[in-house]
Amino acid sequence: MTLQTLLSFDVTSWHAAADRWQRLAQGIDDATDQMIRGTRDLSYAWPDGAGSAAAAQEATAQRAAVSNTYYPAKRIREAMDQHAYAMSALRQQAESIVAAARQAGYSVDTAAVTITAPAAAYMGGNLDRTGRETGALLNDLRSIVEYARAQDDSTAGLINDNVPSAQAGFGTSPPGAISRAAELAQKLKDPTYQPTAAELGELRDLIETYGKDKVFAHDVLSALGPKGLLELSGTLATYQLDRPGRDTDDVLFSRDTADIVRDLQNGLGVMLATATTETGATTGLRGETYIPGAYELSSQWVTDLMTAGRSKMDIGDPSSPARFVEDVYGYQLLGPLLHSGGYDAGFLSTVGGDIVDFEMEQGKDSALWTEARGENLRLDWAQDHDDNLAPAGYDPVNALMDALSRNGDATRDLLTGVTHYTSDGPDGGRLPRLDYLLTDREWDATADVPGGPGWTAELMKNGDDYRNGALDRFGIALERATTDTPGPDARRLVESIIFETSADEQARGYANREDSTKGGETVEFAKNNLIRPELRDSMGNIVSAYIVDVNHNIADGRPVTDESINVNRTDLTRFLADIGKDEGAHQTVANAEAVYAAAKYDEILSGRQNPNDDINGNLRAMEVVAHNYGSVLGALDFGAAEAHHATSAELDEKHNTSVENRYRVVGPLAEGAVGAMTSKVPGLSDLTTAIVGDVMEDLEEGAKVDNHGRATYEVGTMLGAGRTTAVDLTEVALYNSGKLEGLPDGLIQDGRPKPVSEWGDEDYRDWRTYKGGAGQSTVGNAAAQAGDSYQNGYEWTKGLLTDWKDGEPK
Repeated sequence: MTLQTLLSFDVTSWHAAADRWQRLAQGIDDATDQMIRGTRDLSYAWPDGAGSAAAAQEATAQRAAVSNTYYPAKRIREAMDQHAYAMSALRQQAESIVAAARQAGYSVDTAAVTITAPAAAYMGGNLDRTGRETGALLNDLRSIVEYARAQDDSTAGLINDNVPSAQAGFGTSPPGAISRAAELAQKLKDPTYQPTAAELGELRDLIETYGKDKVFAHDVLSALGPKGLLELSGTLATYQLDRPGRDTDDVLFSRDTADIVRDLQNGLGVMLATATTETGATTGLRGETYIPGAYELSSQWVTDLMTAGRSKMDIGDPSSPARFVEDVYGYQLLGPLLHSGGYDAGFLSTVGGDIVDFEMEQGKDSALWTEARGENLRLDWAQDHDDNLAPAGYDPVNALMDALSRNGDATRDLLTGVTHYTSDGPDGGRLPRLDYLLTDREWDATADVPGGPGWTAELMKNGDDYRNGALDRFGIALERATTDTPGPDARRLVESIIFETSADEQARGYANREDSTKGGETVEFAKNNLIRPELRDSMGNIVSAYIVDVNHNIADGRPVTDESINVNRTDLTRFLADIGKDEGAHQTVANAEAVYAAAKYDEILSGRQNPNDDINGNLRAMEVVAHNYGSVLGALDFGAAEAHHATSAELDEKHNTSVENRYRVVGPLAEGAVGAMTSKVPGLSDLTTAIVGDVMEDLEEGAKVDNHGRATYEVGTMLGAGRTTAVDLTEVALYNSGKLEGLPDGLIQDGRPKPVSEWGDEDYRDWRTYKGGAGQSTVGNAAAQAGDSYQNGYEWTKGLLTDWKDGEPK
């Protein structure tokens, strides 16, 4: 594609060609109808014999051959028509630029794509201005040619995608496979039709064999339609009832039927994911126009799917009341299909976002989906039907969380796709979907079970054991959305998680959705869950991944950069304290914070942060690190103490035999935290795993002491929790730096400080003596500062979360 080719583009010939393809597609459509009418009664007229079977097979193949040509012809027509309009617009823009340049006296060479100003234009001080104008015109003209070249390539690709191959015709699947699968699907979605085992098996085999083929998936789902897909999923679910207890083959339960329904729902999910994956191209001057790929379901198809999802449907055979349920939402029938297939982020965020929006609009929480339930009827056979605790599929948000947990991009797009602005919200606006799912939604696991007295009795007996896992998967989805692809959207999501948790009425001690302006009884922090317990592990992982940003935000008056999260210190403190209520999450964040502090101490004492600092300058810089460490660990430990799972006092009482086991988890986590830090903070790139390893080894060995006077270097399961460890991290960093003057001779080995792991009783006594004497102004003061920082952080959190003002906790 050249400028001359663009300027000579003939739009008439392209529109004429598109019209011919349109007539061809219409003729094929008519021929398809004639073929169906001409061959559909063949099996009745010639029911038996080898000739009958051969004729039926040939008729099926011929119907498929005709049918499979319609969509390619239609797509080629659409591509040609779109190309004609796009190229016509580009040609007009190029002509306008050329005409304007020539009118201004410029010479335009369309073959070489050059623009030359007349000599007079450079006279009288106009050299710079003329050069800029010439360059601007030339850049515009070259950009137009590039857009035209991209449009030409896109159209060529679309046409080539629709040219039939000699081996497979217009698709990679055999021509008869598509038509046969569509025929069976149409039959089975009819709840009054009684399929044979052979028909069910045949459709399963076709979908399992060709479900990932884009032609097969597209054409079968196009024939079935969005509503037909949901009806098929619902009808399949009614083929087998699910009663409480273990499923076994008997007169009421067929494992073969259950398995085939499972396989078909999973297969339909794979097909839907295949046919909705974006394979097209963007066109237009600014890439504003998206042309779907040859075998990609249209945006209208997806829109119709969402319309059907919000609609109520009846599933099952009305003549068989035991297998008939009225007023099931289409989205409930889509849910089982979301478990399988690698869905495109665009499809999942669009459709998943609409599921969440629809539930929010109805104002009924998860109870919306259990208004209609069939007795012993399971909608979702894609999960373990043998497990009575597995969700029955009435709540589609459970399945949506499963899909999102495997797609961080979709989760991020879904949660940031809608913004509301309020006077009390952050500058960038609030994320209502995140707020709803994180703080307001009722995730009732016991509600997602079949109806009927049998299941009611089952719930009364074992209801406390029900746990659908949706919240756990939501947590994983949030982790992936905030850590898989770091950037502005990921940081905004972290900021919103912290803000919405703290802004919720539960942060002030009220029950979920209780209007605090109308009074009501508040609950103290210890008995209140700002973060749902199932989410705390994931929140701990997110905080650990952003531990550098956390330290920037927890510091007094320390500005954050555009590359860091920016949250209110009070909100962050409250968030950390609630994370601390969970022992595992507490450990995760404490580990990351301790490694970060050790890394910063090493950066300071090695001279990498400020090469001109002496030991006094190093000590002042270490005070900042100690303050941040104390603020983070103080908040975590306050939450831990409130939850009664661990306290600093309890750590002092732990026996040495548990030390080695606890330290086994520290190494890998420390290396991961270091990797995250070195990628985000200038000056930390020299921090190596070896440094962290040395710190961990020294701390571990220091922890293996009795309780009769040795300094306790305990890090343990909650690495760094407590005043003692805050002090120890500072002391060990100073000791290993080699900058301490006047160390006892026994603590010097080969000109360097003797490794703590090799200390004996005399070494410990020498170290205590040094700290109280020659090292008082350095180690002693730094240790006291670290201890006070931890204590201040603990007391700040305690005051924030337990003091009362006007009848409400702060």
